[in-house]
Amino acid sequence: MDVEILKRRTEMLDSICKGFHPSEVVSHLAEKFKVSERCLWSDWERREKWVPLLLSLEKYAEFADGMETKLNAVQKAAWSTYMRATNDSAKVGALRLVLDSLEVHSNAVLSRNILQRLEHVEELADKKAKEDKFR
Repeated sequence: MDVEILKRRTEMLDSICKGFHPSEVVSHLAEKFKVSERCLWSDWERREKWVPLLLSLEKYAEFADGMETKLNAVQKAAWSTYMRATNDSAKVGALRLVLDSLEVHSNAVLSRNILQRLEHVEELADKKAKEDKFR
């Protein structure tokens, strides 16, 4: 993956996890990274493919923990907005935000579980290789 793509996807995910609306994030990043909004929307639509990869990078382990904290804060604020909203549009918007944050959160959890399983398999393979070497 290209470093520029990695940077913009990281910033996109981080900004949306902070509670910014995706359309605001796309507009800002299009200017910052000199790419089309269409390109960024395409990235966002395919996030189920790159979010686990992004979170799997060792370098971004702290990012995943920070993202989870931010997602919890976003969900709390969205539920609060939902409970206090006086019109249906605000309630629907708050619920959409909750659903989006839950989707991102589930991708993060799933990617961590897969990485832990892979590390365990690697440890078992190394152990087996060492045992076979001494036989």
